[in-house]
Amino acid sequence: MEKIAMSPIMLIAGGTASVFYGLYTLAGRGICVSSFVFLIALTVVIAGIVYQLWKRHMPPVLAGVVFIMAGMVFGSYAELRLRVQRQPPRTLTSLQQVQTIIGELSGEPAPAGTDFYRIPVRLIACNTSPDRQFSAAGMVELFVPAGLIRGTYAGGIGTIEELPELVKTAMTLHTTAAFVPFLRNAQPCRFYAQGLKVLVQGRFSKTGRVFYARPVQPVFLGWSSPLNRIRAILRFALMRMLYGWGNAGGLLLALLAADKTFLPPECTTAFRNAGLAHILALSGMHLSLISTAALQGGSLFGHKKRAIQASLVAVCAFVWFAGSAPSLNRALGMVCIAALGRALGLKPPLFAVLCTMLTVHITFAGSDAVTLGFLLSYGACAGIILFGDSCAYLAAGKIPPAAAQSLSASIGAQLFTLPIVIGAIGSVAAAGIIASCVVSPMVSLFLMSGLITIPLALIIPLLSPLIGTVLNIVYDGIFFTADLFARLPQLMPETAVQRIVISCAGVLAGIGITAAAHRRFAGIEKTLLS
Repeated sequence: MEKIAMSPIMLIAGGTASVFYGLYTLAGRGICVSSFVFLIALTVVIAGIVYQLWKRHMPPVLAGVVFIMAGMVFGSYAELRLRVQRQPPRTLTSLQQVQTIIGELSGEPAPAGTDFYRIPVRLIACNTSPDRQFSAAGMVELFVPAGLIRGTYAGGIGTIEELPELVKTAMTLHTTAAFVPFLRNAQPCRFYAQGLKVLVQGRFSKTGRVFYARPVQPVFLGWSSPLNRIRAILRFALMRMLYGWGNAGGLLLALLAADKTFLPPECTTAFRNAGLAHILALSGMHLSLISTAALQGGSLFGHKKRAIQASLVAVCAFVWFAGSAPSLNRALGMVCIAALGRALGLKPPLFAVLCTMLTVHITFAGSDAVTLGFLLSYGACAGIILFGDSCAYLAAGKIPPAAAQSLSASIGAQLFTLPIVIGAIGSVAAAGIIASCVVSPMVSLFLMSGLITIPLALIIPLLSPLIGTVLNIVYDGIFFTADLFARLPQLMPETAVQRIVISCAGVLAGIGITAAAHRRFAGIEKTLLS
């Protein structure tokens, strides 16, 4: 069992998270003091550094204060940066007069209710009329009618009836020289992916942070880079192949590309009600499986160092292909920090690696830090380290090691994230721990099977129908098991007091498990020394 000792990075991470979320909450109430906190904390940190250089020694208490203040600098900077990013787009014309925008998609389409998909867009220019164009800067949420997005997917039904109007409108626009060749041969978007540049007709919302697209396919204006084009082609080629595998293909697409387009709604509902929603969200579990597969494949060549390098390359390639997500960024960052530590001859504790990544993630991606996925990802990882390892230590010798590891990880993650789940969702699956222990290995086996059979189907297309049939049998078993757990009762506290009591009970249970493990460890250590 790993001992968790207080270190500077833990103080920094604590200061970063506390100040960031505190300032974010105050900003939501119209109170903005980020600049003041940033300047005060930065002054204390600089004074601490000067004191250290002058005295050559800093008292532990003063050093702790300086580290916490350093975290406050990062946290206040992150909140300031997030506030700037959420400002309405900047342009010389009134946003309410804008009729078309030119922008670059900075993410993948995600459902926004039943009628729209939302896509983050970085603005490049906007038009108020065919002969009036303005440069623009900033981020905006593009809301596209769901029919336009679904019509571009495999199995979707699209229409080109709007093409004459599209060409007519595009040809009358006087836009930047870089996009003139595309407008002369105006083509509607055939799919949507990160890095795609588009011209969209529509209107801004009153706040200026949302642009509602008309029910006309946007004009394709090229790619931001060749890599983004390659990535999009690969994603949609995978989508077309997995579409032919039915429900099994839909689950594989969700696990490999974070796209639930073909996943049946009843499957998503069953996973959520069974407390298994984290399995469908790409996370460290998926990276671990990808890394293991690459490690095993690289070891066939008999060189351990090359196998490790191949594993790291495979993990980076998977994150690039699947797209940015808080949980994936967290897992990849921790892998890179641990690898850097090993390269420098260090062996940083796992919790210190987590704290380092938390600090970096909040500082440079504050928009991730305010999402539920971010909170659940870091909370689950912290729970596994703090509570899960202690639970595994207590279970050692009593149940099989594999079962103990799976059960302890599930217990640790569920207990630590209980306040987050209840606060955000309002209910928690009573059998979530057991369901995770049962379904997670099944999904891992299914994902590994997919990683093996997808290349096989590409090499020998005639095997694709047979592979799809076999994987659907496995999918049926996974769905049946998840649906069985989903039918069990849910804990649904109705009042704020009940929510607080249940949340505190879960965290206190984890602390009790950790305390019991440390007492047992101390007793064994004392016996060995005597």
